[in-house]
Amino acid sequence: MRKLFLFIIPTLLIACGSSDTNTLNGSKINGNLSNLPEGTPIYLDYLMPTELVSKDTAIIDAEGNYSFDYSVENLGYYRLRINNQNFINLILDVNETPIINGDGTNLMDSYTVEGSKGSQGLKEFNIEVKKDYLLQDSLNRVYEANRNDPDLFVKIQTISISSETKLKAYYINIIDKNPGSLLSLAAVEQLDPEIYFEQFKKVDEALAKSLPGTPYYTNFHKKVEGMVKLFVGEPAPEITLADKDGNPISLSSLKGNVVLIDFWASWCRPCRAENPNVVMAYDKYHSKGFEVFSVSLDGMPQQQNAKQDWLTAIEKDGLKWKSHVSDLKGWQSSIVPIYGIQSIPFTLLIDTEGKIIGKNLRGVELENKLASIF
Repeated sequence: MRKLFLFIIPTLLIACGSSDTNTLNGSKINGNLSNLPEGTPIYLDYLMPTELVSKDTAIIDAEGNYSFDYSVENLGYYRLRINNQNFINLILDVNETPIINGDGTNLMDSYTVEGSKGSQGLKEFNIEVKKDYLLQDSLNRVYEANRNDPDLFVKIQTISISSETKLKAYYINIIDKNPGSLLSLAAVEQLDPEIYFEQFKKVDEALAKSLPGTPYYTNFHKKVEGMVKLFVGEPAPEITLADKDGNPISLSSLKGNVVLIDFWASWCRPCRAENPNVVMAYDKYHSKGFEVFSVSLDGMPQQQNAKQDWLTAIEKDGLKWKSHVSDLKGWQSSIVPIYGIQSIPFTLLIDTEGKIIGKNLRGVELENKLASIF
């Protein structure tokens, strides 16, 4: 259940294809979008790390032409949007006058862009991401249809790993060429920070020079700082939140036990699917000194009664331990930036002194780790 970090999620970035260009004199951002009714509004949004700000609206004319009056004020991520399901993301710079054309019924897979080097680079980036996505999806379907063929599984796994390795090398090449660019920021976000922390540091240091004071740099810098805090061997940051009855409970109150810090929510299906494994581990090892500290990210805007959803899920899933806490603010929880949470379920295992000894251990991995401890 990945957080909508607007400019890094591959499915939001993917776009490829070609179309004829069309130039309108005197406009800042313009082009032609075919197959849209005359009078259709299209929108230009500015994408910040945690919010989307609408900047301008244009209207499609009888020939499919449009023109925005907005002049780009800041280098950044932007979105040309027909609706919330049909849009493309761009990297626009001050004084650029891009021409963006495409099929208005499927903008992601048809657009072309001229006059914006960053947006063209982002498009090429998306094409590479999409190639790997389609291959992995195809391999998954072949595997599901041939689960009992071990030889085929080995071949599928080899192809899958090879494609992922090439894509990661592509990301690293982008970062090495221009670490202070927004394209490098998009690329590094696709990498595992525990494996590629040097690339994260490289981008962080370069953005400090190229984009100091911008929300892109400050948000990413906080994330990189948080990564260091969550390395194995580091002490887990303190958490103090209200429990089900409104009383404050601190993570440090469980010191002396091996503790699984479990970030979850009632609305998160993968979290709910993982809960039986956590319950099983608790039943088996609680008497030996194992505790669970559950932090709920309930409190999303669409939840009419977030607290009741939270309490109902605890009861229904049989989460019998006492330490359940939440500020019921969803992704706006004070704990999210402290722990750099980008998706849930997310877990940390800490030892009796409160130091991290494992991350995202689930199912068999959690069982094996606890068995080795106890």
